[in-house]
Amino acid sequence: MHRYFAIVFAAVLAVGVGIAGSAKAQSQAEFKRELKAMQSLYKEPGLMEVTVKSMRGMMMLTGNTATDEQSKKAEEIIKNMRGVKEVRNRIRVGKVDDCSTAKDAELMAKVDKEIENDEELAQARRKLDISVKDRNIVLKGSLKDYSQAGSLVNMVKRVPCFNSMNFDDLEYN
Repeated sequence: MHRYFAIVFAAVLAVGVGIAGSAKAQSQAEFKRELKAMQSLYKEPGLMEVTVKSMRGMMMLTGNTATDEQSKKAEEIIKNMRGVKEVRNRIRVGKVDDCSTAKDAELMAKVDKEIENDEELAQARRKLDISVKDRNIVLKGSLKDYSQAGSLVNMVKRVPCFNSMNFDDLEYN
């Protein structure tokens, strides 16, 4: 009788661990899909204020764009991504910050300050080449994993006034 309960308990435990492992793998896959979406979106001028959330093949777009054309462009970019089944566009169109007076050096200084405030990224900074020209930021170099890359991309996104962000040459596992 005890053996029967031990077998049932072991089976239930194995199923529970399997489900938890599957959920973790799912969340990692979703995060990687979001990072890939940001990589495509943020190259386009005017889409830096768009946020992407991935949920089981559905991508939710939120944030702001100055024009309806930019909102539609963001939606089209995401629709063309492999593995995306549905796109929900909740982007608000209208007023965005006036950044016409923002200087590249000021933006770079803000990025460096943000990096300094993150211990893990501060240590990785020597492996990064970050440049800003005409309010467009380019991230190159290597980071330890996609999670660290996501942290860097989201941190840069918090600095207002960038037109675009390119991280095609940012290496991570």
